[in-house]
Amino acid sequence: MTVNHTPQESGRLIVGASGPVPGVALHAVRYDASGAMAVERSLPLPEPSYAAFDPRHGMLHTVLEEDAGRVASVPLGPGADLGEPVAEAASGGALPCHVAVHPDAPYVFVANYGDGVLSVFPTGPDGRIAASEPVQALDHLPGSHAHMAAISPDGRFVLCTDLGADRVHIYAFDAGKGRLEPHGTARVPDGRGPRHLVFHPSGRYAYLISELSCTLIVCGWDAASGRLLPGAELPTRRDAANPAANFSAAVRISPDGAHVYTTDRGDDTIAVHAVAPGGAGGAADAGGHLEPVEVVACGGAWPRDIALSPDGRLLFCANQRSDTVTVFRRDPASGRLTPAAAPLSVPAPSSVLPV
Repeated sequence: MTVNHTPQESGRLIVGASGPVPGVALHAVRYDASGAMAVERSLPLPEPSYAAFDPRHGMLHTVLEEDAGRVASVPLGPGADLGEPVAEAASGGALPCHVAVHPDAPYVFVANYGDGVLSVFPTGPDGRIAASEPVQALDHLPGSHAHMAAISPDGRFVLCTDLGADRVHIYAFDAGKGRLEPHGTARVPDGRGPRHLVFHPSGRYAYLISELSCTLIVCGWDAASGRLLPGAELPTRRDAANPAANFSAAVRISPDGAHVYTTDRGDDTIAVHAVAPGGAGGAADAGGHLEPVEVVACGGAWPRDIALSPDGRLLFCANQRSDTVTVFRRDPASGRLTPAAAPLSVPAPSSVLPV
């Protein structure tokens, strides 16, 4: 895989926020090649904890993580021109925490953590949500907590991580009808609490982070059959035996597919894992093995989300309880992280999204 490592002169981030503090908003942030950040506009919204971007239409979609959950569409123009919401809909469940945009079809998917519902929304010609409520809302098991809607690399499947049921529900997506059909389930050992997953750029593997066991599960992904095959499991913490309370949160992969990054809330760390040559590993084939590289302090408290710049040279970390976004420089060869520019101060940041 060829990746352009030429440093960007500048870039943009969307920073979501969630918490019982004043000033919670959706922020448009500009950064330069050094990682120095500045807020260009803040849009006050109730609990805009996570956002996804539709580059075809210049449209952001953000969940509003409240008991009566909602999802809103917000235009994003050139130069971090964050507009006012142009559409809003009931999310179909409680405490929506994740939203994903289909790369080809005009649909958006929302995971509702509170009651485990996975919702489907159509979008209109300009990219805004085109319904006042979901066109499909899928319930799961009692006690389910849907945490993410992950779209397969080919767009044929939607995977929903269920923290409450220790499962990943797999749905076949009919783009013509805009419907999800149950396709299969991948089970992980009890007590893992699967939270988020990320696909390797090869499309053959996925990495699944477990919030409650603080582990990373290496999975094979069979694109033809739509099967997720959990395999090897490794700790994300520096000391896996540490009895202190800790909850794993984010998992991201570098654009070149060489390194996987995870965060731990409590330890307040970021772990770096190297992808072995050949891909990922364990269940589907002999590839995909991960090797630990290092664990570094996140520079704040409660690192709920991380994201890499498109050139793979910077990593941004949303530290929800210290009201900061920290930034690290990434060595493309080793994957190691070193602190870069000064942290950005924003209230209760919960997600970071390069756009």
